[in-house]
Amino acid sequence: MLNLPIRSPAGKEATVQAYNVVVTDTLKSFPTMNFSFVGNETNEAAEKMIMPRVIITDPTTGQQYRIASSNPVPTGKYRIYAITTIHIAHDLHDYYIENTVTGAQSLKACCDLLTSGTKFECSIDDNIGNHDFRSNSLGNAHGDDILSSIATAFEVEYWFDNYTIHFAKEIGKKDSFVFIDRVNTSKIQVNEDYTTITTAIKGTGKQIEQQTSTDTGGDDSTSGGNGAVASFARQYAGVPYVWGGSSPSGWDCSGFVAYVYNHFGIPMHQPTTYEEYQGQVVGPPYQEGDMLFWGARGSTYHVALALDSNTLMMAANPERGTVIQAINAWPPAFGVRNSAMAAKVGSGGDDSSDDSSDTDTSSDTTTQYTCQGEYDSPMAADDKWGKIWADPFSSDTITDQDTLMAALKKQVHDYPDVQYTTDWITFKDAFSHGIKNEIAVGNYGYLRDRYGIDVNVRIQSYTRYRDRDTKQTDTVTFGNKIFGIDEWNNRESQANSALHKAPKKPETVTPPVTFDDIPTINIKKESDKDG
Repeated sequence: MLNLPIRSPAGKEATVQAYNVVVTDTLKSFPTMNFSFVGNETNEAAEKMIMPRVIITDPTTGQQYRIASSNPVPTGKYRIYAITTIHIAHDLHDYYIENTVTGAQSLKACCDLLTSGTKFECSIDDNIGNHDFRSNSLGNAHGDDILSSIATAFEVEYWFDNYTIHFAKEIGKKDSFVFIDRVNTSKIQVNEDYTTITTAIKGTGKQIEQQTSTDTGGDDSTSGGNGAVASFARQYAGVPYVWGGSSPSGWDCSGFVAYVYNHFGIPMHQPTTYEEYQGQVVGPPYQEGDMLFWGARGSTYHVALALDSNTLMMAANPERGTVIQAINAWPPAFGVRNSAMAAKVGSGGDDSSDDSSDTDTSSDTTTQYTCQGEYDSPMAADDKWGKIWADPFSSDTITDQDTLMAALKKQVHDYPDVQYTTDWITFKDAFSHGIKNEIAVGNYGYLRDRYGIDVNVRIQSYTRYRDRDTKQTDTVTFGNKIFGIDEWNNRESQANSALHKAPKKPETVTPPVTFDDIPTINIKKESDKDG
């Protein structure tokens, strides 16, 4: 049993006598703490305090967790509660940061954006250079989403000390543990996940700016050229969100998109599952007028309008209304390019049939890039794994072929996600067989399996039980071990060797007996016997 401090939103405090108190830390994620307790007389006050926004404190570390779910199950006289909590740092999601930054930014400037107006503060534990967002923007999203974007942009990792977010190039220490199967650990298991593999990718560098010709005559308000679609849509920023609505007095996501399309003479109506089939599926970079969808095709749940390759506009929800934000703040699942809209966007002028000599409607609408290419992993060969395509890659900063190819190579995931897991038998001892181990998420060390093979791994997840009298087992998950092409060549060679040793003919297998195989036996009746 372990007494856990509990505090209600109103500030009331008590303790809950809990058991099976388990804390799990995971790299690049929010820690969690789960526990159970009996709703008896000892826990009467705590039981009545179980409600949303309640905070539980881990007395061994002082870290705070907020209740995420409660599952009480009646058993005899009392109810037994199973409680799930998530670290207080997840309160970042409570804040929607409307401000944005673009261009070259320091990590501190981005942290200031993240924490302004919140309870949080940042600690930068390494010397980390600036990042150039170019025309992309950071912000206009929930705090936890901005945190993830910061970590990706600056290539940093983070950990939490309650409301303090620590950033470092890499958390953890080198050579901090050694586990030997059947010596100081009970068993070492390995799991290889092959579902995330990709071996080929196409990509483009920075787009070449092109001057689109314009029509010198006529009203451009409904032609769609020269940003007219984006300009028309932008005037409706702030229109309230109304479920099922389709006019500037109030609309939902599909109603807004339909309104813009209809204005430019392109028939369109709600819902999203209709709109998603009104064109060809496209990926980034998106262009003005593209419809952007979230969810699987055939069951999408949200749609937005691309204003350009970096910006979208949408009727977000009742709280935000109609807003403009960066596409990469919430990337869509796919886009749809309507041919009629694409023609208007590319026309640069009146799309009427007027052949007046003072009208120049010719333009090259093919997007051009400073560089583009395809990268194939060695594993993309036909006698290996073949081509498994990753999502297309694009960059608005890369302008040379070599840099693009290096970026594409980095995007390909031509290896399985390999994780090692071990259950401890001497976890709570400082020393085990003369081996001292320092266990924390991010630390590096070695495993030696029962075949005597050493593997250098990093701790990805660490689950430990706080109440020492529990019968549950602490576990550590290690990964990701990246095997090179030699590993797979060796496995293939070993498989060929095993094939030569295998029996030439398959063993015969006796099929199961079925009802039809059972013979019918006729038994004479007493009256049929000879007299």
